[in-house]
Amino acid sequence: MKELPFKENYTLVLTHDVDHISLKSYPVFSKSTLSFFKRALLNNLVRMIKSDIKLRQYLDSIRWCLSYPFIKVGLIDDPWEKAIYDIITLENKYGARSTFFFIPFKDKPGHVKVGIPAKGREAKYDVRDYKSLLCELESKGWEVGVHGIDAHISENDAKEELHVIKTLLPNKDKIGLRMHWLYQSENLWKNLKEAGFYYDATFGSNDEAGFPDGKYQPFKQDDLWVIPLNIQDGTLLADWHKGLSLKDAWIEIEKILTVAKQEKAIVTVLWHTNVFGVYNYWGKLYEKILQKAIFDNARIMKCIDVINEMEKGMT
Repeated sequence: MKELPFKENYTLVLTHDVDHISLKSYPVFSKSTLSFFKRALLNNLVRMIKSDIKLRQYLDSIRWCLSYPFIKVGLIDDPWEKAIYDIITLENKYGARSTFFFIPFKDKPGHVKVGIPAKGREAKYDVRDYKSLLCELESKGWEVGVHGIDAHISENDAKEELHVIKTLLPNKDKIGLRMHWLYQSENLWKNLKEAGFYYDATFGSNDEAGFPDGKYQPFKQDDLWVIPLNIQDGTLLADWHKGLSLKDAWIEIEKILTVAKQEKAIVTVLWHTNVFGVYNYWGKLYEKILQKAIFDNARIMKCIDVINEMEKGMT
């Protein structure tokens, strides 16, 4: 394949998976709501003691917990809905644009593989309720994609998931996908191609950061564009994965960007929308990545722009 003639050191691709869009959409005594309080009050106390977050962030956690009854009845902005607009404001500040992947179905956990149901994987939002948000993102230069549930299972599942977003954005002809929880199968790319998707952004790992299979650029497989995933918030910071501090996570990210600079690579970053503010407070690290890319004279793009560049590079 003809490689892109990038003069820049590397290209940073910004993406966001929308796993949770609204705290108030969860029942009061649901696992997600109780986890919110536990992590905001207890886990963040430990993080503050370890200097992973500041006192003001812990006080902010307490404030959001005290505000929960008012969030629940709609008198105060939902922090997870607010986070999406905070991302827009932040990326506008740096002249950047990103790709948002939305889950197509509410209350559908999907399957790990054929015949094996997944557990705890369902979204609690109906993307159809957020049509105006999707249209706003697209009209202002951001990109909307599909956060797949069962597209790895069959072509029909992939078609159903694509149909939901195409119905909301009928004028959008190039739509990409990233699987929720990065579920993959040997038929994923074939399913996506046959269903009408333009690219896949799943190829990567929840457990390791870096360049999967030594891939430094997107590539074509089963006649479908594939964008490797290199840096994910949860991989580095979540306590069920590496569980690094923000400081140590930055060290790992710098190592990846150093390799990217040497190889003139395309580096895809995944930062979930709900982690920018309470209770994770991972937004500052995302901003640090943007600042580093700008300092390095890297290009900052969304998924579809990279694929369009790749198409041009092959002509």
